[in-house]
Amino acid sequence: MNDTVRRRRNQKLHLSCHPEARSPLPGKIQSKLASAGRVLRLVGLRRRLVLATGIAILLCLAWAGCTGFFINPSISSIFITPASTTIAVNGTQQLTATGTYSDGSRQPLSGSTVGWSSSDDTVATISNGGLVTGVATGTATITATAQGVSGTASVTVTVENLTSITITTTQGSTVPQSTATMSGIPSTLQFYAYANGSANQDITNAVTWSSSNPSVATISTGLSSGSGVATSVAVGTTVITATSAGSIGTVTSNPITLTVQ
Repeated sequence: MNDTVRRRRNQKLHLSCHPEARSPLPGKIQSKLASAGRVLRLVGLRRRLVLATGIAILLCLAWAGCTGFFINPSISSIFITPASTTIAVNGTQQLTATGTYSDGSRQPLSGSTVGWSSSDDTVATISNGGLVTGVATGTATITATAQGVSGTASVTVTVENLTSITITTTQGSTVPQSTATMSGIPSTLQFYAYANGSANQDITNAVTWSSSNPSVATISTGLSSGSGVATSVAVGTTVITATSAGSIGTVTSNPITLTVQ
């Protein structure tokens, strides 16, 4: 082998073994693989972000179903317990107000969260804590208000130690009456109620009036004023009575047979 051939072989061997003389193809592949790796990492990161965001949204929606999406529920209605009550003059009755909220829950209302008022302080007063006190015979409407929403209850105040009720169509009379007549349709007739046989104890607006036959005549009741007014409806007869809670239980008046002609 001559020197020329030997030098050419050595030159090829040197080129094949020297790192800088290698083909550029592996470097491009490595660069592409690195880029692909970065893309995959970005895709994985985005997937994790999307997953985390989705979980957060689901948690928010689940929490929203219970708490109104982080907004305090508002009062949608108020009811008072008891809804109606009868007390004596100077007697008391504790009322409680309960709010029904927009999320369906119910909570008692007390303190500064609720305001109380009476439609007629001359009949019954109400304290800031919901304690109603009878002042004079009659009927008053008690109102509880919170967040602009109101609920009402009816309070009837009757005399102390009620034992008897006398009804009549003659104001100031305590003589028991058994019959009355109305002419014309429609027409009206005022009935009066007195406690314990005393003309000084007018409980006309404090008793519960009833007509046995409303198709013949009706009678107003439960009003702060204007109770005991009979209105004719048709020809016939009906029986008018008045009742109230007394010291001996429910007290019922003398019945009056009313004839409409």
